[in-house]
Amino acid sequence: LVSAFRQDVTVTRYDTWGDVLDYCRRSANPVGRLVLRVAGVARDEADEASDAVCTALQLANFWQDLERDWMKGRLYVPRDVRERWGANEADLARRRLTPEWRRVMADLGARTAAIFDRGRPVCDMVRGRLRWELRFTWLGGRRILDRLDRIGYDVFTARPALGLADVPALAWQALTWR
Repeated sequence: LVSAFRQDVTVTRYDTWGDVLDYCRRSANPVGRLVLRVAGVARDEADEASDAVCTALQLANFWQDLERDWMKGRLYVPRDVRERWGANEADLARRRLTPEWRRVMADLGARTAAIFDRGRPVCDMVRGRLRWELRFTWLGGRRILDRLDRIGYDVFTARPALGLADVPALAWQALTWR
């Protein structure tokens, strides 16, 4: 965690997808493992699933906060993915989500969805209240990612967020979880 905090102060761009995942490994994943330990869970498969959920949540937050982070001089979208799709930072400075940027964000959204899916089993590896909290957390993260996809990742127009209106749907999904 400390190394990730230090990095957050000095690093404003990432070269590769692996670099972004490494940052998540050190900044988000330890929190999930701590929660598991407090709950008395210490199994490799639970750690791996928890790591996936924590990474996916952080990634979804990066995509949700693309504009906010950009305004602070920070960009979590890796250079290799931007280059693959031909997106450039100058468009972000103009607050434009070009077709190239939409492809970048759709690519990252699909990668993030796959990571969410890998983490889903952790929601059933714990008991009691934590099981419900993890289900709601997972469902909420996926809901944000789905909303980003529906708006074509254009957070310059609207930043998706969860609110009270989402509670009934999330509660139903948590209750009918399979």
